[in-house]
Amino acid sequence: MAVLEPLVTDSQRVVVVSPHLDDGVLSLGASIVTWSRAGASVELLTVLGCDPDSDAPAGGWDRRGGFATEGESARARREEDGRACALLGATPVWLPFGSVDYERHGDDEDVRRAVADALHGADLVLVPGYPLTHPDHDWLVRRLVSGFESDTKLALYAEQPYTRRTDAAPEVPEWLAEATAAGAFEVAHTRLRDRLAKWRAIQAYRSQLPLLGMRRSLRRGVHRYALGPEWIARAPD
Repeated sequence: MAVLEPLVTDSQRVVVVSPHLDDGVLSLGASIVTWSRAGASVELLTVLGCDPDSDAPAGGWDRRGGFATEGESARARREEDGRACALLGATPVWLPFGSVDYERHGDDEDVRRAVADALHGADLVLVPGYPLTHPDHDWLVRRLVSGFESDTKLALYAEQPYTRRTDAAPEVPEWLAEATAAGAFEVAHTRLRDRLAKWRAIQAYRSQLPLLGMRRSLRRGVHRYALGPEWIARAPD
């Protein structure tokens, strides 16, 4: 199993692009702490953060989480995300675009423009790269991969909890490898204390843990995601 050499040094600005309000922490929480401890400025950019002012009825996922409207869910989940980021030393950035259960609140160009503005000047950007089975993740990555600034380093990350639910090791999809020239996934180097920080941060997503089966499951419990490997595939500089 190849172990990734350090990606980040001090004074760098790193942005982890998270489709929803938990994907980035579930997937890269320990790495985020590692980079923050190294002196980097780390931002967690959630693109499909939904509209906190919306009174649209909650979609199926949010209804199961106990929310009545899109706005109620967005406000509560942003609070959870903020607590998680504070534990990891990251800054949360939320965009108001809707997930698959809601109106998008903008067209493809609106999304691309808003993300480009949020990423401007970043030294390293990480986006989902495997398995992209969630429709929102696939939709977002396909609209972003061609629009990064030429001097920005790009990397892909294996998404959790989806990667752990597959039997195979993560592999960059062919179309994404062609678009980004990313290499193979490697395990990010993180320390135990950083994985423990991730464990605490995941627990901040109180509304999501029961929906993800993490409250009572030994196989899919919080510890499995916090202590397991984090996978990153680098694109050439």
